[in-house]
Amino acid sequence: MKKLSYGIAKIASAFYPNKVIVRFSDFKSNEYKNLLGGEHFEPNEENPMIGWRGASRYYSEAYKEAFGMECKAIKRVREKMGLKNVVVMVPFCRTVTELKKVAVVMKQYGLERGKEGLEVYLMAEIPSNIIMADEFAQYIDGFSIGSNDLTQLTLGLDRDSALVAHLYDERNEAVKRMLRMLITSAKKTKTKVGICGQGPSDFPDFAQFLVELGIDSISVTPDSLLRTIKAIAEVEAKVPSGNGVKTEA
Repeated sequence: MKKLSYGIAKIASAFYPNKVIVRFSDFKSNEYKNLLGGEHFEPNEENPMIGWRGASRYYSEAYKEAFGMECKAIKRVREKMGLKNVVVMVPFCRTVTELKKVAVVMKQYGLERGKEGLEVYLMAEIPSNIIMADEFAQYIDGFSIGSNDLTQLTLGLDRDSALVAHLYDERNEAVKRMLRMLITSAKKTKTKVGICGQGPSDFPDFAQFLVELGIDSISVTPDSLLRTIKAIAEVEAKVPSGNGVKTEA
């Protein structure tokens, strides 16, 4: 736990007082199974990509203790080290009920939304997150779009499969409609919304599309930062004032 807290603190202190979002663990069962000793604890799943991952692990009796270690590490960073710029994010959360269950476990291990200024974000990467955005927004402080999984689940393809890789496109119109729905809902509920997927880094026009929708922040890879900033500036020069987007590497 201490080793994990030191790693988180190293990043949080480098960007203090700016917010640093820490996504809770989201390995799939096959990835855990490949770790030393993992075969003794992990189940066999036909499709781990849509199996026991993310939020569904956190309240499970078979994994809760490991999630508790993450919570304790975050608590140590925020309260003992004073780095309260750390924000937590819940990935792959399928339902509002599941989000509530995660919140209960977090509280058991010392993390509670609003306490000591703690903010909780939700990865918006499942169609249910988009369709039920208004309901999810009641229990979080922000959305962070995970465009990789959202594309996978919207188009119904396995992004780990080379056989259907040619169909994978974050700029597909169905995915873009999902993003439009989410950002519109987030604006209505006054909930922050950003993106941490690969799309804006790979495609400047995709980043421009998000800016036009009014997204609050875009995370990009370091090698694409200047190119993306330039693309965003071109759009911001045309959109109404006050619609600026924060770009993060």
